[in-house]
Amino acid sequence: PKTRMSVQAGNKVFGAAILNSDLSCSVASTNAETDCPLFHGEVKCIYDWSKQTPACDRGPAAMSSVFLCTHEPCCMCVASILWSGFNKIYYWLPYETTTAQGIPHDVDTMHELWGVTGYRRRNKYFASACLQTLIGELEDSDAKASLEAQSRRLLASYDAMSDQYHEEKVNNQENSLVLD
Repeated sequence: PKTRMSVQAGNKVFGAAILNSDLSCSVASTNAETDCPLFHGEVKCIYDWSKQTPACDRGPAAMSSVFLCTHEPCCMCVASILWSGFNKIYYWLPYETTTAQGIPHDVDTMHELWGVTGYRRRNKYFASACLQTLIGELEDSDAKASLEAQSRRLLASYDAMSDQYHEEKVNNQENSLVLD
């Protein structure tokens, strides 16, 4: 619902959540670039989490939490996640899907700025993993089939929201259309 409402307001489809160590949701946010161009879903999530988490608790809280993204984070977002202290990152859709949804900027900016097509998914600061890949690696079972079916349903919904964003972005006075 948050992403759907945000897309209706002219924002892209990216969202994120911070899960506590018991995997309960601490905060969930979505792209709010019409409010601020830096408010990609992940950055907005960190901002919202920071408002509710005292500064003295942020480091330990981040290190014991899971950062969950709808899409693989762009270079700005992954750096923001790192600088905020999160060391476990999971994302559902990889860059290939983001590009197929008509938003190739994540890969394009990394290539143009640094001559690379991605970040190191395991490094001394964090480990990240694609949920679709992890689901694909599960042994065949009813649980795996259920996760794959849920992933297909969600992908259809996100594809539709991405289509809506692209159809409406040119006429949206709140959209700065930077990199579009």
